[in-house]
Amino acid sequence: MAIAVPVRGARLGPNVRRILRQYSFGFALILALILLVANLLTQDHFGWTEQLATFAPLAIAAMASTPSIVSGRGGFDLTISPLMTFISILFVSWLVPAGLGSYVAIPILLLIGAACGAINGAIIVFLRVPPMVVTLSTYFIFIGIDLKTTPTPVTLSGNWVSDFGGSIGPIPGALFTILLPLAIWGAMGFVPYKRILYAVGSNDATAFSSGVNVGAVRIGAYALGGLFAAVGGFALTAVVSSADAGTAASYTLVAVAAVALGGTSLAGGRGGVLGSLVGAACIYLLQSLLNALQINTTWLQVMYGVMLLIAVVFGAALTRAQKEGS
Repeated sequence: MAIAVPVRGARLGPNVRRILRQYSFGFALILALILLVANLLTQDHFGWTEQLATFAPLAIAAMASTPSIVSGRGGFDLTISPLMTFISILFVSWLVPAGLGSYVAIPILLLIGAACGAINGAIIVFLRVPPMVVTLSTYFIFIGIDLKTTPTPVTLSGNWVSDFGGSIGPIPGALFTILLPLAIWGAMGFVPYKRILYAVGSNDATAFSSGVNVGAVRIGAYALGGLFAAVGGFALTAVVSSADAGTAASYTLVAVAAVALGGTSLAGGRGGVLGSLVGAACIYLLQSLLNALQINTTWLQVMYGVMLLIAVVFGAALTRAQKEGS
C-alpha cells in the first residue's frame, strides 16, 4: 500500500502561487473595497470629484515611490513629498509670474522632476551611499528650499491646473493626474526597461553578469519616480489652489506605507504602481471613514501601523510560498 508523503512545496498549488505573484495587491484591493462600501454607507454625500482630488496627491506620491523600491538594494526615495511641493512652488511662484503658466509648463516641470530623481540615483550609484542616507539628505534640502522660497502660501487662481481639482467636462479632473503615472508605467511594459528593472530588483548580481547596466537601470528608476512626483506637484497645486511649503512632508512616510500595503516587496523585484495606488486608496478611505465616524484622529496612526504590519506579514508569507514552490 503506497503511503503519500507530504511535499513541503505543495502547500500552495502552482496556480495559487502564480495568482499571488501576479496580484500581490489582492489583500489591499479587498480591504479597499470594504472601506469604500463602509464610506458610502456612513456618508450621505460622498462627493466623488472632491474625494478624488483630495486623494490624488497621496496616490501619486505612492506611485512615485514605487520604482526606486522595485529596483532593490534597499531602494527608497524619501524626497517624493517635498519634491512634489517644490514642483508646485516652481509653477505657482516662478513660472506663472514669468508668463510660463500655460501648458508649456508641463514638459518643463516633468523634466525638472525627472532630473531631481536622477541626481538622487546618480549619487546612490556612483558614490555607493545607501539610498536611505542620500534621499534623507535631499529630503531636508528640498524642505529647506520649499520653506525658504515660499515662507507663506502663494495663492493660484484662474489657471488651468485648477481644473484638476474639479471637473474637466463630465470627468473628475483628478483622474487625469492619477491615470498618467499608470499609463506611463503600463506603456513601459512594451519596452525592455521594465522587465530589466524587475530583474535588477530581484537579483542585481545575476542581472549584472547577464550584461545589464545595473547602475543605469537604478538611476532610471529614481528619474521615473521624480517624473511621477512632478505629476503629483500638479495634483497638489490643484487641491490646495496654492503653493504651500507646509505640505512638504505630508506624504513621505504614508506613501511608503501605501507601497508596502499594495504588495510591492520592500526588498525589490516585485510589485508595481497599480498596487501602490490600491494601497493608497486603503489609507485614504480609512482616514475618510474615521473622520465620518468622528473617531479621534490619533487612532489613524495606530491603524496605519496595523495595516502596514499586516501587509508586511502577507508579503513575507507570499515570498516564502514562492521560494517553496521554486
